[in-house]
Amino acid sequence: MKRKSLIAVMVLASGLSMSSCKNTTIEDNSIETERNTDTVNLHPEEIVFTNLGTDDDGFEHYSLVSGTENIKDYPKNFSFANTMITPGAFHADELPETIADKEWLGLISDKDNTYKLVALKPTVSKIFDPSHDEVGMTSGIEIVQHNEQNCLLYIEKQSNLKETNVEVANIPSYIYPGEKVQFTFKGKEYTLYATGTRKLNGVNEADFTNSVENGYEMPKYYVKNYTLRMEIKDGDKMSEMMLLSQRYFEEGQVPKVIFGGDINNDDVVDILINTSTEYNVSRPTLYLSDTSNNDVSILPVASHESIGC
Repeated sequence: MKRKSLIAVMVLASGLSMSSCKNTTIEDNSIETERNTDTVNLHPEEIVFTNLGTDDDGFEHYSLVSGTENIKDYPKNFSFANTMITPGAFHADELPETIADKEWLGLISDKDNTYKLVALKPTVSKIFDPSHDEVGMTSGIEIVQHNEQNCLLYIEKQSNLKETNVEVANIPSYIYPGEKVQFTFKGKEYTLYATGTRKLNGVNEADFTNSVENGYEMPKYYVKNYTLRMEIKDGDKMSEMMLLSQRYFEEGQVPKVIFGGDINNDDVVDILINTSTEYNVSRPTLYLSDTSNNDVSILPVASHESIGC
């Protein structure tokens, strides 16, 4: 079954180390790496990367000057207490059996690109699943878009989520190893940065430009041993957290930020990232902020994994 995947996704961590780069000669060059973007202001300051050299497969290893890092598989698994689903076509076992019995909130955008979290019941239909069905069978399930509104996700209603307008944070789709992005959102300063290894994937500029114009931005690099972290500065207070840390990614698969904004209305950014490590798997993962203990954390709370054909 062809999967309808979400557009636009990203990742974090607090300690990453490469056990080895295959080159025996290691460069000790401290570098600043940044990308031009029309939607985000980049102000590289404290976080400085070092290029530790290139391995035999052509991957450049970007670490932090500040110290040794240890790769940690994070999240350890993607099974969460909260239930989330996304629009698209799915195998029957990729959706809960009780969709109709649950109360849902949908993250939607209108024609003017205004986002809202609203009470919204998913529209469900049975469809032919070419991977499992014989002629005349309809074991597949499609979650269709609601009217003319674009719905990014449905999450089961819970006490800390209420209907609200959602202010959007402009975050690039990809943050590659050796890159950092800084932006201000609701009075707080954020830095997203990634470490690990990367190699240009050979996509030509015309194809890349076409992908951006059509809303699905192709990645420019292959990545391995990837860790994504976030720092949040609120006045004199600094919080740091890991969002994603994974060793293995199939060629062409890079963590992608789908959405950033204040979904739970607590003045801290929340993020939706496709955390899949395999090209034929989609796994949008929702990270929500928590300020309940006089500290700021952003934690993965829900995901929806599906497999294409």
